[in-house]
Amino acid sequence: MTLEETLAFTNAQAVEQSSHPAPDPRAVDRTRAVSQILSRMGTLYAGAAFGLINEGPSAATLLVTAQSFPYGADAQVAAEGTLQTLVAQRGSDWTGGIQPLPCGQPAAVVVGARIYELPGIEPPVPFAELQAFVPVPENPTLREQALLTVTFTTPALPHWDTYMPAVIRLLRTITFVPGTPSALN
Repeated sequence: MTLEETLAFTNAQAVEQSSHPAPDPRAVDRTRAVSQILSRMGTLYAGAAFGLINEGPSAATLLVTAQSFPYGADAQVAAEGTLQTLVAQRGSDWTGGIQPLPCGQPAAVVVGARIYELPGIEPPVPFAELQAFVPVPENPTLREQALLTVTFTTPALPHWDTYMPAVIRLLRTITFVPGTPSALN
């Protein structure tokens, strides 16, 4: 986020918390620092949702990143190799497949379970994750090939099926516009 966007975001957060009518300057600094780190990591979008589903608390995150990734001459082979590598590396709790997207690119989609652990914090938090890896088409504005990664997670395992239609719709809306400058430049 730009400094102006960071101020607007932290201002909105302060308004939601009626006990803090103005943003804490430390919150602005922390939010800006996290935003800059995410940007350096190739993050295009990061978001979280918190609310109730069927009267039960629920949470989910969505992270979209783009990284330089020399995948070779064939996007289909790249997606298949990515799928095989990730499923083999992550173990028997992971499955996946290659999904053709309306944008014309294949997506290696992997789904599985993870455990989030912090030293000294109990209990560990199990969560489900879906990752889609999409080779970015060749583009004259890119210096090298890239891979777009969409990661969806939720610790609310009973709500997985409720979230999936929105995640699938999101994946089906991915487009790549030729000649558009990229964050990877």
